[in-house]
Amino acid sequence: MDPRLRIRIEVETMHELIGQLDYYQLLGTREDCPQSDIDAAFRGEGRRLHPDRVAAGATADTRAKANDVFKAINDAYRVLRDPDARARYDSERRGGKLKLDEEARKQAAEEAAAKSDPSKASRTEKGGKYWKMALQNWHDKDFNGACMNIQFALSFEPTNEVFKEWLEKAKVAREDQKKDVKQQNAYKIRI
Repeated sequence: MDPRLRIRIEVETMHELIGQLDYYQLLGTREDCPQSDIDAAFRGEGRRLHPDRVAAGATADTRAKANDVFKAINDAYRVLRDPDARARYDSERRGGKLKLDEEARKQAAEEAAAKSDPSKASRTEKGGKYWKMALQNWHDKDFNGACMNIQFALSFEPTNEVFKEWLEKAKVAREDQKKDVKQQNAYKIRI
């Protein structure tokens, strides 16, 4: 069979079944696969079913279906590539949902943004106050102040993983800064 025709038939079939396929099925992988397999599965399926591969000699309807299938594959990858979003999806999937609804997607996107944008990591007003001061300390290279303010922020949000990660970074930066000062002042006499 002609490979282009085979891909077009597969795209049209997937388009008909798209509402019945879960994210793992869209990526062609298993639910219990390791996290590292998600990227490989996405690259494989994304390359194989990319709309540009289907577009050559296809009708406008087939191209539109290919775009829909590719969007569904991208949605699946966006959720499954993040371990926290994947865990949330797995629990909802056990509850009968094949796809995340718009609210769950929005929440997953906000959590991913908080991970990539530290200024949005706080969840409480008081924790946010100290977190902003800690970020300012970090920017000013006052790592001692950053450690102190992150610890205050953690007292209001003890489970915040971003705070914990940044606290470790600040401690390392503080120690490195102390080493630099000692090396610069190695022969100065302190009174």
